[in-house]
Amino acid sequence: MLIKSADDKESQIAILQNLLSHERMPPEKRQLIERELRNLSIGVATERQAAFEIDFYAAPSKNLFVIHDLRLEIGGRVAQIDHLLMNRAFEVFVLETKTFSTGLSINERGEFSTSYDGKETGIPSPVEQNARHISVLKDAFKEIGLPKRLGITLQPTFNSVLLVSPKAIINRPKLADIDASIIKLDQFFSWYHKKMDALTLKDTIGILKVCSSETVKNLGEKLLSLHKPNRIDYIKRFELGPALLSKEPVEPMYSEQKIGTASVLKRKEETEYFCANCKSPIATVVAKYCWNNKSRFGGKAYCRACQRRM
Repeated sequence: MLIKSADDKESQIAILQNLLSHERMPPEKRQLIERELRNLSIGVATERQAAFEIDFYAAPSKNLFVIHDLRLEIGGRVAQIDHLLMNRAFEVFVLETKTFSTGLSINERGEFSTSYDGKETGIPSPVEQNARHISVLKDAFKEIGLPKRLGITLQPTFNSVLLVSPKAIINRPKLADIDASIIKLDQFFSWYHKKMDALTLKDTIGILKVCSSETVKNLGEKLLSLHKPNRIDYIKRFELGPALLSKEPVEPMYSEQKIGTASVLKRKEETEYFCANCKSPIATVVAKYCWNNKSRFGGKAYCRACQRRM
C-alpha cells in the first residue's frame, strides 16, 4: 500500500535553470550550479526508477506499506530517506538509492570508491549514511509511539539496503554484512521474499510481532506527519546575493548587427532562439527551460520577462 509518493522536485530544477539563465551569473558560480543541476536530475531519475519498481510490487499489497522521500528532523538531526518499506511483521526496510553508473568498488575495510573521468575516487560510505538515517528514524518511532501487544511494546527490526542501478558493475568485498546490504534494483523483491520466507520458518518471536494492516498503516501515517519537505535556498547555498544584485555594469548580452539595411540584436554567444511572444533573442538555456516545462509554456520558448507574465 502506498502511503506517500516522492516529493516533486521540478520546482528545484526550475530554480536552478532560471539561475543559470541570469545575465549576471559569475562563471565560477555557473559551474557549481550546473553540477548541482546535473546531480539533482540524475538523482531524481534514479529515485523515480526505484519508486516504479517498488510500487509495482508493493502498492497493491495489503501487507507492505511504502513511503517515498521521507525527510525527518528529530532532535536537531536530519534524515532524508529515499524509500521506506514496512510490513506487518514489523520489519522496516530503509532503502538508499544510488546510480553508480561508472561502477562501485568496496574494499575489505568497507571503504567505497567509484570512477570519475576514468579515475577511481573515494566516496563517503552510503551504508554509514543509511545507518545515520536509521538512527534518526528510531527516534521518530519513539516520538510517535509504537503499538503494544499483551502490554509489551513491539519493537521494529530495521534493515538497511543500498539499491544500485541494474547496470552498475559492483566489485564486492568479502565482508558479508556489507555485501548483503547492497542489492541491484531489479533483484530487490526476490531478495525481500527470500528474507521474509526465512524469517517465517525460523523466527517464532517474529511471528508473534505480526500486526494488522490497519495498525501498520496508522503507524506509517503518524510517521508521515513528521515529514518536513526540504526547502533549499540556492541563493544562500551558492552565496549569490552580492553577485546577482551588483550594480556594476555587465557586458551586454546582445550586440547590434547589420543585415542589409536593417539592424538586429544578436546574442554574443550564438543563439538561434527568440521569444514566442515579444520576439527578442533568448539564450539557449532559457529556451531549454521552457521546453522542459511544457505543461506551463506549451512547448514554446519565452524570454524571462514574458515568463513572469504568464
